[in-house]
Amino acid sequence: MVLTTGVTEVWVQGSLGPFPGRATAPRGTSGLMMPVEEARDELKHLLDRCEQWLGTVAEVSEILPESATADLESDVERIQAMSTRALSAMLNVALLGRQSSGKSFLISGLQGHLEYVPIIDEDGEQSDEYLGLLPSSASPNTACPSTIVPVGDDPKVDATGRGLLQVKFKGIADWVEIGTNLHRAEVAAYVAADGNVTDRHPDHVNRQVERIELLLSRTRLPIKLFDLPGSESENETHDDILYEAWKEADCFIYVSQATEALTSHELSLIKDLYAHAEPGGKPVLWVLSGIDRAAQREHGQAAWKNVLTTNNQYLRDRHRGAGDFVNDGFLPVSAALEARAEHEEAHNGDGSVLRRRSRMGELRERLQALLESGAGYKHLKQVGEEAGWLVRRRRRSITDMLEAHRVTVDDLETQRDHLRDRLDGMDDSVVRMRAELNDELDRRIRIAQRPFGGLADELHRGLDEFIDSGNLSAEHAHDIDVRYVQLFNEWMTGPEGPGTLWEGEREALDQLARQILRSELEDEDAGSELVAPESLDPETIPAQTELGRPWRAYSMVQTAANTLGVASPLAGGAVWLTTSLSLATIALPVGAAVIAAIGIARITDVLKERESKIQQARQERKAMIDEQAKQARNGFEEMVRGQGRLLIDAAEEHHQRHRARLRSTLDEVVHRINADDTARSRAIVERLTPVDEAGHAVATRIQDLLDRNRSA
Repeated sequence: MVLTTGVTEVWVQGSLGPFPGRATAPRGTSGLMMPVEEARDELKHLLDRCEQWLGTVAEVSEILPESATADLESDVERIQAMSTRALSAMLNVALLGRQSSGKSFLISGLQGHLEYVPIIDEDGEQSDEYLGLLPSSASPNTACPSTIVPVGDDPKVDATGRGLLQVKFKGIADWVEIGTNLHRAEVAAYVAADGNVTDRHPDHVNRQVERIELLLSRTRLPIKLFDLPGSESENETHDDILYEAWKEADCFIYVSQATEALTSHELSLIKDLYAHAEPGGKPVLWVLSGIDRAAQREHGQAAWKNVLTTNNQYLRDRHRGAGDFVNDGFLPVSAALEARAEHEEAHNGDGSVLRRRSRMGELRERLQALLESGAGYKHLKQVGEEAGWLVRRRRRSITDMLEAHRVTVDDLETQRDHLRDRLDGMDDSVVRMRAELNDELDRRIRIAQRPFGGLADELHRGLDEFIDSGNLSAEHAHDIDVRYVQLFNEWMTGPEGPGTLWEGEREALDQLARQILRSELEDEDAGSELVAPESLDPETIPAQTELGRPWRAYSMVQTAANTLGVASPLAGGAVWLTTSLSLATIALPVGAAVIAAIGIARITDVLKERESKIQQARQERKAMIDEQAKQARNGFEEMVRGQGRLLIDAAEEHHQRHRARLRSTLDEVVHRINADDTARSRAIVERLTPVDEAGHAVATRIQDLLDRNRSA
């Protein structure tokens, strides 16, 4: 999908597009696409119409079959939730960095919730205090992962002032609402390591907080911010939350303090970030925070400038050839300077110099550019597609019932017999389809796996000499892993790489599934067909749980991904998988296999025990390459097989939905045959026709909105 603002392309293949610049207008597009704010407003209007239409369905529920009215209130709630989503977070940003690097402080500043308070003590001395949304903690073991979520002016959520605090306790699945616009001490009691637990609700004093969520009505950017544990955290629960956030994130901000240059302690986190972000094409913003606290002069300039130079050189040295990952390096900012500027302006002073020195505006501009370069439209597209699917699903039963009641009485018995015959063959049909697709999946996986026979040799050619060139220090081991990511990604995405081959094989499997569905579901006697097969609606299939069945394939792929330590099993813009996955919307980023392979090569700990045996360690590191190649092959097979099974399950779900429609229509036909007259049918047609037409109009308008913001 490609959307444009002005004359520039802002969404290419579902990724966030180029960074930090913009792309050129896409070929094949006619006219200009909607600005993201205009698209959001129109979608909100259409969601209101969806909710109104569901109300009209409720008004005729007594004449509708159960399949048309089941969980109607739940659908209304889903549409209302979509309205909130459409108005709120349109970009998911994960903040990473060392403990106490200033992530929470920066978040407060980004969203305009950092207040500067000058304090005068009894001796007349002034000290500076800054009040933000969240307290920060210096303890890596107890710092709490937090999420800041904009909710706009949603009337159903009171998130005014400092926002609505929600907490998830250990051992309790649901979020617990704490309160709105709480005193900072009460927030600290739930979040901070040094918070006073007696400031909590009495029932919560002895509970362990695993994570918090703060909903905000007033924000400067429509972005969802994940304040993640510091890199030194040893809490396994926090690690799980961190990777879950990586999975959801559209981009990352890596935060480092201006008072201290990057050190080897951060190598592991940056390496894992690289292994995830680079293959998946997720942008990284590097932020040097707190430059106001490093303003003293050193070597002829402000100290933070020396740290900036050191950090940027460190990144370039450690990630040679990874320009998209490093980009322009660290952006120096100070949320404190901006807060002081706002304090000056509130007291009729001039804060322009402080505001300019803070560079917070530049950071927001970069985030806004990412928002307008794809993520915002991606967000709206997902909401629009889900809403459109919901209306079409609900309308299907209404349309089928209308068609059944429009049939003349003379044709009813013929239609009854015809429907019974079709239903009798459905069980055999789905078994045949699944068996054929499973066999085809096995064959196509074998084809895509063939190049793995040469992976180890390819890695040895690219890595052996480099391994021998250093002493396998932490920095050298890091550089080896970075080069491994680059080599693996290039090999995977090459013309004959497994990723490229699988893209073609998956597309062929998708087309075969469609072909089988058409042949199994279409009626040879189209003139007598009451229930025509619906057009495939693949892009929202993972959200469906129709017929009371969980979408098991989605869970299966998630589980398979997590066993590999995958940061993002969802479609993330990997270059060798299209983002429009037809029957399957779950993609396999190259980063999945990369992270899994790197995970078995934690050489640093080995070296601590064998510092005097560098040559032996080098040989062991080379030997690990063979194991990495084997693990990459196994991980690749597990992931693509899960993706293929998702597609097969989607085809079966489609088949089962059609069967349910046939059964419902047969029940209506039999009911009409047994009725005394056709008066009821005439009344049903009169009442349902306008409801059906209104549903069609809403679904069409949503699709039109999506089509107007889609490339040709």
